[in-house]
Amino acid sequence: MSQLAYIVVYLALAGAMASWIAGAVFYIRTLSAIGSDGGNARLKWLAVVAWPFAAGQLKGVAAEHAAKVNKSIVAFLACLLIAVMATAAATNLHRLGK
Repeated sequence: MSQLAYIVVYLALAGAMASWIAGAVFYIRTLSAIGSDGGNARLKWLAVVAWPFAAGQLKGVAAEHAAKVNKSIVAFLACLLIAVMATAAATNLHRLGK
């Protein structure tokens, strides 16, 4: 049973890495869309420094990419949570098996 929990840990970590990469790609696309929408430098810096405050002010293509970034953040945190829970289960199951 502990091997199954370790498999879940590795899958969750792979999912976290994939969602991190997807979030980074969509974040770069969001920043480039902000720059192409008239070059609003203040909004671009706000997106770099304080993402939650800038995400609500975006419009158009930048807002679509920002929604994907937010979904990637949620997926990343969910994968990390699953990895931590599976690690706890794996260590407990490994200890019980001895």
